Amino acid sequence: MIIRNVREEEWDDFMKLLERSYGFSSGFFPRYYPYIYGAECRDLSSFYVVEDNGKLVSHVGLFKMKAISFGHSIIMGGIGGVATLPEERGKGYMTVLLNHVINVMKRDGIPLSVLWGDRQRYGAFGWEVAGQKQALYITSRSLSRSGIRPIELNSVEWDYAVPLMSKHYESVPVRVERRWECYKDYRSLDPASLGDPPLKVWVSEHGYVISQGSGTVRGVLSKPNIVEVASLSNHEAELVGGFMKSASVNEAVVHVNAFDEARLGRLLKIVSYYVTLPEGVFRINNVYALLKSFEPLLSNRAQELGLKDYEVTLGLIFNNEVDKATVFIRGGSVYISSSEESRNYVELGERDGVRLILGGPMSYVAKGLKPLAALLPIPIHVPFLNYV
Repeated sequence: MIIRNVREEEWDDFMKLLERSYGFSSGFFPRYYPYIYGAECRDLSSFYVVEDNGKLVSHVGLFKMKAISFGHSIIMGGIGGVATLPEERGKGYMTVLLNHVINVMKRDGIPLSVLWGDRQRYGAFGWEVAGQKQALYITSRSLSRSGIRPIELNSVEWDYAVPLMSKHYESVPVRVERRWECYKDYRSLDPASLGDPPLKVWVSEHGYVISQGSGTVRGVLSKPNIVEVASLSNHEAELVGGFMKSASVNEAVVHVNAFDEARLGRLLKIVSYYVTLPEGVFRINNVYALLKSFEPLLSNRAQELGLKDYEVTLGLIFNNEVDKATVFIRGGSVYISSSEESRNYVELGERDGVRLILGGPMSYVAKGLKPLAALLPIPIHVPFLNYV
């Protein structure tokens, strides 16, 4: 058994492995994920496979993404395309590959990882459901009662919209950096292949809306979903209203990170109701590097909250290994250390630590952790168009 990266000359065989494993049609992955599997944008070093007796039998993808949160950033490892051929399952290939990419992330200094999958399946490897976003439900009634005047939108092709989208996307403060040139391949596809139901782009000079749904799929009326809305001029609510009017729909839903307060405030004016949801399934590979990346953000919070001087060494335990970081609050500023330790030492399981740091239900927060908990969570948002 050999673990290695995919080679260019075996790309077609690799695609067949994924298609057979998931039961998808030929060409599915480049169609739905051109920014990962498209010929111009794929990075072979991201695709880890098991070769057994000369045959590709299993795959785990490790796709680096730059997460931005209010001007601060980290590199995250997105885990996707977890697949084993049906006849090769039960042999431990997935376990070997997941442990391999975890070690790669630790080696390469990638402090955080995200995937979308079953909590129990991936929890055995340290991933946990975490993060917070709001699903905002808008109806024609809530829109009409808001007093917001919809902006007229036009539905356009992807190649026309990409320059405008790349500009307005910068207005989203909690996001993932995006290579927009890798999304242009959408333009060459039949609109029916852009999702199930298809994606559409609506634009105006004030921004854009990407929608999914608002049509009939297999004879069933699909509920419209706003995949993304962005506006440099802060007209998100008016753009949503314009989409609903232009698409002739009576309801829609849009997801916004729970700590993106300015955008939430503007959109809440038109909302009928909302639901809090997790952002994804996360794993912390290096707690010091993660907290250190957001040291200025944590300092701002400490000052806003007027927190007193405090220190704690936090230890995250997984498989008998302890990952540590020490947090100091001094004069309202936060300092994160990997070498200094505090007499106030608190240990948590890895998955409890993920929920503490990124946001999630906690059955109990130790007294020695409460000032740290007040500084958290760290806002992370992975938009739908960056899923892997």
